[in-house]
Amino acid sequence: MKVLIVDDTHTLRSLVQIYLIAQGWEFSEACDGAEGLAKVRALRPDVVISDVNMPVMDGFELCAAMRSDRALRHIPVLLLTMLGDEASRQRGVLVGASAFLTKPVSPLQLRDAVRKVTAVIR
Repeated sequence: MKVLIVDDTHTLRSLVQIYLIAQGWEFSEACDGAEGLAKVRALRPDVVISDVNMPVMDGFELCAAMRSDRALRHIPVLLLTMLGDEASRQRGVLVGASAFLTKPVSPLQLRDAVRKVTAVIR
């Protein structure tokens, strides 16, 4: 399975990979939503794990852009963020996020969420 991790912090991109490395999945990275969208178009990952608060294009905007593109709308987007308020969760639902996890997230939570959102497309 191909996983694209979109986060403006290198440490967090690495941490997500560490959490998921035992699964044998293939990883790609992007530093913001705009780069992430370009990589989604080029690589067609099986799932996108994205931070919400990023420069250039945030995770909500990335998810909305993917949902508006017929070729990309089927790819699950898991939003991973410090925003734990209900308004942020609702915004995630409105833009079409497949899951919304609040940081800090445990390795088990992250693996389970990825499996759950990818099971729907398999």
